Amino acid sequence: MYCDVCGYKNKDTAKFCKKCGASLEEEKQEQELETKENVEQVLENEFEDSQDEKKLDKKDLLSYLNIVKELEINKLGLGNSIINLRNLDKKEYARIIKPLKKEEKPTMFSSILGCYVVISGFMLVVSIILYIILFFHYGNQYQPRSWEVLSKVLTSPFKIIIPIVIVAYILATVIGIIVYKKDVVKYNKNSNKVDTENERQLTVYNNEKNIIDGRITNIDNNLKDTEKTLNTYYDLDVIYPKYRNLIAVTTFIEYLESGRCKSLYGYTGCYNVYEQELRQNVIIGKLDQVLARLDQIKKMQFATYLAIQTSNALQSAFVNTCTDMLNEQRRANATLEAQAQDTKIVERNSEIMATISTLNYIKHN
Repeated sequence: MYCDVCGYKNKDTAKFCKKCGASLEEEKQEQELETKENVEQVLENEFEDSQDEKKLDKKDLLSYLNIVKELEINKLGLGNSIINLRNLDKKEYARIIKPLKKEEKPTMFSSILGCYVVISGFMLVVSIILYIILFFHYGNQYQPRSWEVLSKVLTSPFKIIIPIVIVAYILATVIGIIVYKKDVVKYNKNSNKVDTENERQLTVYNNEKNIIDGRITNIDNNLKDTEKTLNTYYDLDVIYPKYRNLIAVTTFIEYLESGRCKSLYGYTGCYNVYEQELRQNVIIGKLDQVLARLDQIKKMQFATYLAIQTSNALQSAFVNTCTDMLNEQRRANATLEAQAQDTKIVERNSEIMATISTLNYIKHN
């Protein structure tokens, strides 16, 4: 190392000139700084993009990236809103649609058979009691010869029981038919109630589904329009296709606004710094992982964190609006149901008053 004062050649490790004693530290620092600047310049030249027309100054680049960020946030929020509204549709279906099942339809055979079983059981009990009475009655008369007692006990009741059994089973058949007709009337009445309730549930759900589907259609149209606008901005070819996503864009904005980078290109540009931090696991580049670890990225990817929060607020606003519309529909349904109940009460009171008038007419005449 040569001394700037006297020109004497010293060792590279020397701190002072051996001949004149001048300090060599400042000269060494200047040489190191010059070497560092030369290396950075070489790296800048190596990473320099040949298409200079793609480059924007920092202010214009930030303006462009912020617009893209806004479109990406809207795209994510609208897409998630559609997913949430479809899930809301499923929840509303599960909440409203609880179909009632109809009872098994009665048959004439089962009704008559039931009467037969009742009559048979009754006749069996009567027969047993009658046989016991006859056994003791004839047993006292024919005590020496038990076979005569048994003969009398077995044959005597048939004269009475057989005609009664025939009449009883004919009567059971008639009663079974009457019971069957009543059961059919009752079944039809209950069946109509079940059908009415199921139709009411379906009507309520369809009203809410129409509201949800309408919101989904509108949001989907907004999403398509947003995607079209976003693609138009990307087609300006300012950002390399690999980095056309919310995480990369918001990270680039953070690099530029914090002063870590001055442009997208070069050794110290956003592209290179972004790739280095991805490889070092300093930042997360996948959206699903970012959403799953939102609280963890707040420190290293604050701009991305704010963008996701904004997107979540947007989708919450859309879902809440739809929920409010459903609440209004439910209130309207409740009002209609209350009016129906009131009408039913009024009609029933009118029927009662008509009955009272009829009774008073009969009583006084």
